[in-house]
Amino acid sequence: MQEEWIRKTTEEKAELAKKLRFYDCNVWLGRPEGFPLAEELCPTSLKEVLDKRDVTGGLVSHWRGKTISAQDGNESVLQGLKGRGEDLFATWTALPLFPPETGPVPGPPGIPKEVRAVRIFPKSHHFPMTDWCIGSLCEWLIERHMPLFIWHTELDWPAVYEIAKKFPELAIVIETQVQKILYHTRSVFLLMRDCPNTLLETSNLAGPGFVDYVAQEFGPERLIFGSFLPVNDPLVAMGMILDAEIPQDQKEMIAGGNLRRLISEVRI
Repeated sequence: MQEEWIRKTTEEKAELAKKLRFYDCNVWLGRPEGFPLAEELCPTSLKEVLDKRDVTGGLVSHWRGKTISAQDGNESVLQGLKGRGEDLFATWTALPLFPPETGPVPGPPGIPKEVRAVRIFPKSHHFPMTDWCIGSLCEWLIERHMPLFIWHTELDWPAVYEIAKKFPELAIVIETQVQKILYHTRSVFLLMRDCPNTLLETSNLAGPGFVDYVAQEFGPERLIFGSFLPVNDPLVAMGMILDAEIPQDQKEMIAGGNLRRLISEVRI
């Protein structure tokens, strides 16, 4: 009897996952840093892995952008996405702009059409998240309607609050990596209350009822689905949305609609 219930429930959840058309903001190519048991996700198997887990596409990053250099990681993710389908786009690693530069990393002007977001690592790359340091980068992003992603372990809450207030037109996605955001909910929820331009990624939003709470308190449009593949199985983050006690249309927004809308507004 219990086995039959498990089988039926699994089938129902799998069917619902297909209907929600999950679109992932947090897929990573390359060798994961600090996760020795995680298998590297290679470009040749990327589409197959996503299809197997009912992920329809999304934003792809490369670990080399954090561990080696922004330039190396950005080139690696572009190479990895070549020929992988029209539903996959790149997240580049950004740095504070140096006066002679015209883009988020050293190099020629312009940005490839495949790039739809940037991520910064202030602590790992040793720069402060302050207006005088990343203000020009924020203005660059606003001009292009491009979102800024940042792990919560890479930021200081007062600093991100000041940036969000200073640049209200900049969409800032707080990512719940590489530690659970369970012990930071007071900070992140107060930030979301005061700064409507802040959004929250779901991959490690581990507390019971957190998805429900954010959807009800701040609106479902403030949540962006992410899995942190291959470190995490997408089914973990999917389950929080599938099991949330919110309307179906809100689940669709969180699963993929919000991210699709966000990156569709980017102007290259």
